[in-house]
Amino acid sequence: MICNNETYPKKPVLPIMGMLKTLQAECPTAPPTNCTCHMNYVAPNPDGVTLQPFTTINCSYRGLIDLPDKLPSVTTTLLVKGNQISSLKPLVNNPHYRNVMDMFLDDNHIRSIEALEGTDWLLKFRVLSLRSNQLTEVPTYALDNALQRNRNAAIVHLGNNPWICDCFFTPSFQDFIIKYRKLVKDIDDVRCSSVHGDENSLTQIQALSRSAVCSEPSEYLIQPLDLLNAILASLIVLVIGKLIYDYWSFKKTGKLPWLVAKMP
Repeated sequence: MICNNETYPKKPVLPIMGMLKTLQAECPTAPPTNCTCHMNYVAPNPDGVTLQPFTTINCSYRGLIDLPDKLPSVTTTLLVKGNQISSLKPLVNNPHYRNVMDMFLDDNHIRSIEALEGTDWLLKFRVLSLRSNQLTEVPTYALDNALQRNRNAAIVHLGNNPWICDCFFTPSFQDFIIKYRKLVKDIDDVRCSSVHGDENSLTQIQALSRSAVCSEPSEYLIQPLDLLNAILASLIVLVIGKLIYDYWSFKKTGKLPWLVAKMP
């Protein structure tokens, strides 16, 4: 017996029913997660016999402060948009996330993705969406290294974050987003953070010139050597001025300068 619906066309009914039953039992529907679960489709495994389900777990806008502790074992896509999540550690150390390929983390409180650096997850993910978080910088070298080896990556979203624009981070980050512009679908929204009085405020990072973020120090900072030279020049002027005054005073009054008069 096979399925005739559009979702699981020509797939055997009993395995599909078993998968749906397992998904329903494992779905984290109880508070505080209150998630919903949907099996999008199934595909044959490489063995040609068993089936692989592709399942979406939707935990968006649930007021979560952490990623769910438990997920169905067949979870491939996780939606956790619009929460207050700040840590990505479960992607690294929670076995319930081992099959998650697509992560939609938009509108959360994520400040760093360093927890993912050097992990297997970066080598296999398909979607990593981090729009509208609190990211100011990312480890571009680690991401570049991972994406060179990841053949699954399809979408990376980084827009609407308060990115730092300085000479230390921006050049490598700019090179990264331009190199992977086919993956960074929202590259036009990757902009410098909003800073009052900063000429780069809200500027597209892909369009920044290096001189805009890497000005020569002499353009905006008095160097210590320059300051020392100015002090020495001022002292020389004062000494010469004092000598001229003492000479003029001696010629006019015949009196030696006070310091000379006190010398033995």
